[in-house]
Amino acid sequence: MRKRARCGLLLILASVWAGPLPAAVTPAENVLAFSRDLRDQTKLRHVLYLRPRADSVAPRAAYVLLPYRGGESDNMADLVGAAQLVRDHDIWVIIPEAVNGYWNYKMLLGAASVPDDVKFLSRVIDEAVAAYGLDARRIYMGGYSGGAMMTIRYACERPEKIAGAALVGGQLIRTLAPRCSTAAPVPMAFVNGELDPVGAYNGDATLMSSPDSAAFWAQLNGCDALPVHEQLPDTVNDGTRIELDRYGGCRQGQAVRLYTVRQGGHTWPGAVDFSPSLGRTSQDLNASEAFIRFLLSFSR
Repeated sequence: MRKRARCGLLLILASVWAGPLPAAVTPAENVLAFSRDLRDQTKLRHVLYLRPRADSVAPRAAYVLLPYRGGESDNMADLVGAAQLVRDHDIWVIIPEAVNGYWNYKMLLGAASVPDDVKFLSRVIDEAVAAYGLDARRIYMGGYSGGAMMTIRYACERPEKIAGAALVGGQLIRTLAPRCSTAAPVPMAFVNGELDPVGAYNGDATLMSSPDSAAFWAQLNGCDALPVHEQLPDTVNDGTRIELDRYGGCRQGQAVRLYTVRQGGHTWPGAVDFSPSLGRTSQDLNASEAFIRFLLSFSR
C-alpha cells in the first residue's frame, strides 16, 4: 500500500489541482517524483509525475503510462522501472490512476459511459503540456493489462493527441474495431504472452487474437500486409523466448510491432514483481526500454 501525504484535504477539495505531494516511488539518480490530485467530476484522481531533476531549454517528451486493474501509480512506476526511463532518456513519465482501479475501455454504455476516461486522459495531457512545457508533438501512451486496453481505446478515439503507443497484455476488443477504422495512423507496439491467463493470446468472443490485433493496426497504418518475423536472442534460461513481428512500409513512416512471448503469461517482460498465477515473466526483453526506444523515434 502506498504511503501518500493527505494533509490539507479541504484545500485539495476546493481546487482543481492539488499542490504537489510527495510520491512513494523507488528513487533514481537525478529524478524527481511528485503527485497531484486532479478533480474529475465528483472524484479526485491521483496522477504521478516523474521528471528529470535538471531543467531543460527544449521541451521534453512524455510517456503517459496507465496501470493495471487496481494498480496504484507508484506501484506501476516501480514495476516497469519508470524512474530509470526518466533518468536514461531525459523524458517525463506520467501515471494517472483509474477510478476504483478500473479503466473504462469497454464503453458498455456508449457515449454515456462514466467515467469518461478518454476525456480525462486528454485533460491530463493538455494540462501537463501547459503547466510543465512538455513537447505536445512527443506525447506517448502505454499501459499494462486494463491500462493496455484503455491505451488502445484512446489511440482509436484520440489519435491526434499521441505520437505512439506501446503496451503489454492488451488486444483489440472486437466491438471497438469500427471506432478505430477511421483513426489517424499511430505507431503501436504490442507485447502479449502466449499463455496469458487473462487475455487469451488467440482471442475469444470478445477479443481479437494478438496477431490479428497487430495486423488490424498495421492495416490501419497502411503498412505492408505481412510482417518481417524474427526471433530475439534467448539470453536467459527462464522457459520463455520472444518472437518479433515488424510491420513496415507504413504511411508517414509509422510502424507496428508485435512481441510474442512464447510460454509467457500476463506479465511485463523484464520486470520481476509478478504473482506466479499470471504465468512466466520473460527476462529476454526489457519491455520498458524497448518501448521507449521505439516511441522516441516518432513525433506528430
